[in-house]
Amino acid sequence: MVSDRGGSGRTTSKGRVMAATTNRFRGVFLHIVLTFFLLGLTPRIARAVLVPLVGKGHFPSRVEVINRWRSEDRLDVLVLVEVDNADLAYDKADRGLLGRLNLQVTLEGPDGETLAESHPVRTRPLSEAEASSSTLFQRFGAIFEDVPFRSGRLRVYLRDVNRVKPGLLNQMRGQLASSECTTLWYAENTPRADRGIALEDPLFLSTAPLEAWNPDHMDDSDLSGGFIHDYSNPARRFGLTADHLQLYMPVWPPAGGIPLDQDVPDLRVQITNLDMDFVVNDTIVFDKRGKVAFAAGRPAGVFYSLDMSIFPEGLYRLNLAPLGGFGRGVLKDIEVVWQLGHLGRSRAEVIGTGRMVFHGGQMDRFLAASPAEQDGMLDDFWAGLDTDPADGVNVPELEFRYRLAYVRQFLGGFGEFGAYDARGEVFLLLGPPDEVQAERLPMNERDQEDALVKVFRRFAPDREGAWSKGSSNEGTSQPRDPYDNSDGIPLPSSVFAQEHLGTLRYRASLNHAFELWKYDGGGQPLFVNRFAHKGMGQRFLFVDRSGSGEYELESSNLIQGEE
Repeated sequence: MVSDRGGSGRTTSKGRVMAATTNRFRGVFLHIVLTFFLLGLTPRIARAVLVPLVGKGHFPSRVEVINRWRSEDRLDVLVLVEVDNADLAYDKADRGLLGRLNLQVTLEGPDGETLAESHPVRTRPLSEAEASSSTLFQRFGAIFEDVPFRSGRLRVYLRDVNRVKPGLLNQMRGQLASSECTTLWYAENTPRADRGIALEDPLFLSTAPLEAWNPDHMDDSDLSGGFIHDYSNPARRFGLTADHLQLYMPVWPPAGGIPLDQDVPDLRVQITNLDMDFVVNDTIVFDKRGKVAFAAGRPAGVFYSLDMSIFPEGLYRLNLAPLGGFGRGVLKDIEVVWQLGHLGRSRAEVIGTGRMVFHGGQMDRFLAASPAEQDGMLDDFWAGLDTDPADGVNVPELEFRYRLAYVRQFLGGFGEFGAYDARGEVFLLLGPPDEVQAERLPMNERDQEDALVKVFRRFAPDREGAWSKGSSNEGTSQPRDPYDNSDGIPLPSSVFAQEHLGTLRYRASLNHAFELWKYDGGGQPLFVNRFAHKGMGQRFLFVDRSGSGEYELESSNLIQGEE
């Protein structure tokens, strides 16, 4: 049965579809009392995961963990993973581009007992447009069956088989790019509550037809396709990608069931904006067939669907709880996205961008704002830099996105605290350099010494090869002073460089890879930053001190000054 208010809710006993009535109330008002009431019903909900986990590393991933009871003493744990297509590397296949991943999930109990699942994941052949899309995803997962413990630590480790970590040593060792997250895990001791009905973790779905909603029919052997790939929604993201919130969750009666002549409490649904300025309330009513399942002591599965078209963009908290005053409810956060640009950005990217463009009190307000407010602040920032709003193309914002994509691909990546690599930060702030002197395998330490002199002496000559640098001092193995004109090509004197050389000669990193970036015209800053509008002739020396491919800023004439 579907109510005349347009909502739909369905309940099932195991393998049987039943009907339920929903009564929906919509409005832009505050209902704080009910929110605290729902929180009070679930005193142990603080241990649950309110938001999807975020895997970090060389590419982002989103992870959902769902506890699912097979019986009163048999617990399965479902781990779902989502990755944007654009964050993966691909091999060319006969019918398109093929992505390959390896998923490793471990669940460790309090006594050290460890369960492990490992699955290879292969995408279907994709076109170039599909493979480069940040709005198309790969979804897959792993299932732990009959978990013997009820708390522990969960680790999800995802490797991209087609992509090697940056850095020469990683290239030589074949170390694969990865995304990883770790969290504490918890489950109730029993699916039933002491009093009242108990809700299990909801499984969020995306554009799923009704006939596909029952996950009991899901093929466990196909964890990278089928139901999980087509209909699961680990990111809990709705709006452009899914215009209806859909979820499935089993509801358990107390031990002994609920007699048919006894009232079954309705389920109260409340979805509240985290800014506390928008709320939608709904009620799910169990009909006779649902009560029959409870009377037999069996769980009933609730299928729920809600049109999200009236919801403003932002982050929301979903509250589900029985209205009888007893029982066990759930709290979960969901996200509503209507702007395509916001959909293609991870939260880490949004926060990292805010740290780059905002300063002082403005950055404090940005970091304290909700996700929707952060997106709005960035939109306002870029709108303020648009010199021609009428043409519909914001050139500074578009250029920043081009630079950000280049940094993610070639300069170490970008995350919550900005660019991982110092080169990435300079590239984002000043644009591409006019000239790059890069030495991946320096012939000797004197190459880096010369680069250091050029930081402070812009017009120092290039000294290619060992002969032009001069031989060692007579009778010693010490290199000749770079300013000595008795042998080789001398360099102009630099006090700053000489101070650095006194310590650099004893560093192992003096023989490591380095890059000297030259901005003869001052670069192309898109907004005011610490390197912008400092004249011409900026020099930046980056050194791979650890040998891992992550470059650090060794020196710059914008920081130490120029002679």
